[in-house]
Amino acid sequence: MLKIPKGVCSATGIMINVDPKISKLCDDKLKKHIEKFQNWLGLIVVDEAHMIFIWGLVQSCKGTNTFAVHIRHEDSGIFRPSYGNLGGHLLFQNKKSILLLSVTCLLVAVAEIKKSLKLDDNTIVMLRGELTRPEIHIIHATMDNSLVSSLSVIKVFPSGKDITNEDLVPALVYSGSHNRTLTVLEVIDRACEYHGVCYSANSKCAQRYHSCSGDLDKPHTVRDFVDAEFPIISCKMALGLGQNWKRVQKVVHMGRGDPALISQMIGRCRRDGRPGLAVLFVEKTQRKGKNSVAQFT
Repeated sequence: MLKIPKGVCSATGIMINVDPKISKLCDDKLKKHIEKFQNWLGLIVVDEAHMIFIWGLVQSCKGTNTFAVHIRHEDSGIFRPSYGNLGGHLLFQNKKSILLLSVTCLLVAVAEIKKSLKLDDNTIVMLRGELTRPEIHIIHATMDNSLVSSLSVIKVFPSGKDITNEDLVPALVYSGSHNRTLTVLEVIDRACEYHGVCYSANSKCAQRYHSCSGDLDKPHTVRDFVDAEFPIISCKMALGLGQNWKRVQKVVHMGRGDPALISQMIGRCRRDGRPGLAVLFVEKTQRKGKNSVAQFT
């Protein structure tokens, strides 16, 4: 940890990528380096800026709802709930400019980020643009079966008797829980008529990835997918953010979710610019959710 501020203070580099746990820079062992370190700062860049808002929700939640909120957002990225106070650390960087980057940031998120960083309309410049991916065809489909069963996925995968694993379209299937990532594998196994292959860790058809996957399994699964060892990954949001895989041609999302996050998941599709497919399976009605236009007004 000491090598980083020493290196920056001696001008050995022009850019430093800092872990969100910025508070560690204020450790007693580093205090003598902090002033020089901050004097070298020219610009602070925050990628995926909407995460300041998301983890602020987790950090501010109290009582019995804390665990539920953490579970809901745990796979939104590589961040942790303690980063809900990230805004405070960003404010104490010798008045350096901050560049916030976010492709999908809701208006409520923008308002809360400005509040967290003590910003008003006079101290922030908003550059708005529309990012379009016309090469991605999006299909919105209502589930005929329950979300827990994930049986609707069977519609988008062919039988193994007709299409071999090598010819299957490379795809990511996003689910909302760890258990459903396995359920999706079982449904894909049923669609392809493989009978039990889904339980094999080295399946040549589909494997799964989520935040609780082993530290050795995660890079192994990613590497094999990139190397075309198998075509399908059943996953949660733990997989995707920051990836730039040109191999992905199809993205399937199960259930309702945050539109901003769903847009990011769809964005994993066809990074090479060629046509891709996104299939969104949603429930007919969501318990304790908004199921009509009138409920949004």
